Amino acid sequence: MYKTKKCHDCDMPASQHALKALVLNGSLKHGKDAVSNTEELAGLVLEHMQQHKVTGEIVRLADKNIPVGLGFRESPDDEWPDIVEKMKAADIVLFATPIWWGGHSSLMQRVIERMDALDEEYRADGRSALYNKVAGIVITGSEDGALSTMGGIMTVLTWMGFTLPPECAAYWVGEVGQPTTTDRERRLKNEATKHMAKNLARNLVYYAQLLKEHPLVPKS
Repeated sequence: MYKTKKCHDCDMPASQHALKALVLNGSLKHGKDAVSNTEELAGLVLEHMQQHKVTGEIVRLADKNIPVGLGFRESPDDEWPDIVEKMKAADIVLFATPIWWGGHSSLMQRVIERMDALDEEYRADGRSALYNKVAGIVITGSEDGALSTMGGIMTVLTWMGFTLPPECAAYWVGEVGQPTTTDRERRLKNEATKHMAKNLARNLVYYAQLLKEHPLVPKS
């Protein structure tokens, strides 16, 4: 069981660089007006990061055309290459997903599968396009499964080249048997989730600033 930890500010590394954050929202809900627990919690993390002068963008994957495949571009109208460019331009990437039957959403799995092209580049030249980028995870769900879901995503991200700071996740899951229509109301009242979101944002920014000042640059 997660035990609520107090939120404290800290001295950030001296950095003159502006930071960019990208949220990949794996909610299955379509359209910007559809209320999504996943997007709202990710948005809360983004709000905390913006207090450190981080600019951010949320990409709702359900509204994008991301075909099945392992290549960089799978069709003329494939929107994955555009998302990759946003990932490359970002310093912080937040992977946000609901839980479906104990695991991450099919859209988050699609992202993991399509990142295989980046992993092939990494294997070929020893330089990951995702080096010096910090990753975080946001998870929401109606019942249990948050810890195993974030563990699976963490494994992928670290092998892809992302840096994972301490407490690199925030989550909320409802009680067993409760109506999902009350999920949002109960989530908004949950203090532990609010604390996680704030600590996650602080740690993401801290390590992103460190990597700006001291990037990992593999030699040829």
